[in-house]
Amino acid sequence: MRPESVLAVCAANVCRSPVISFLMAREFSTFGAPEESVFASAGASARGGVAVCHTMRSRLTERAGWSDFAEGYRSVRLAPDHIDSAELILTATAAERGAVALLRPSARTRTFTLLEAVALAEHANAAPVPAMDFDLSTLAELMNAQRGLVEPPRPPRWRRPGPEEVFDIPDAHTSRARHERVLRTVEMASTRLGAAVRALMTAP
Repeated sequence: MRPESVLAVCAANVCRSPVISFLMAREFSTFGAPEESVFASAGASARGGVAVCHTMRSRLTERAGWSDFAEGYRSVRLAPDHIDSAELILTATAAERGAVALLRPSARTRTFTLLEAVALAEHANAAPVPAMDFDLSTLAELMNAQRGLVEPPRPPRWRRPGPEEVFDIPDAHTSRARHERVLRTVEMASTRLGAAVRALMTAP
């Protein structure tokens, strides 16, 4: 990984985090992310060397670039070097956000669950902030400044999460969540985060 990096983190790094990384790379590329930007992923409990989950892989086959991405993809276990290289870290759940903080406490201010990042970026749009150039460090600082100011979203009917899980995207392999719902949530969140950042870049 190089500077201007986004790191996505889940547990096994075969389902949610590679999809987050892939979709966020596509989303950010639409509004001027530097060409050298790197979108990577890792797993807090990954075995390493495992291919993308077959079920998730088959659901994204129509997306341009996905087949090539999935073909060469193999999971990696989260390490301090991954965290040090990333300017913005997006996790699937609060548990992985905590795993990042355990390895690198200083990374807390640039680490968010994906759904939390959406809520914080959208909240920032409601504040009188000047337009920003695309810069991941600035974006992370801006979102971090919104913490404590955002009401948690209402959970969907199919989920009844506890207070710490409201911003979580559950694992379809270890919970009652279905792959289709998980993918829909990641797609929705990626689109909304991209839209929020685009709006921050064009603020008056």
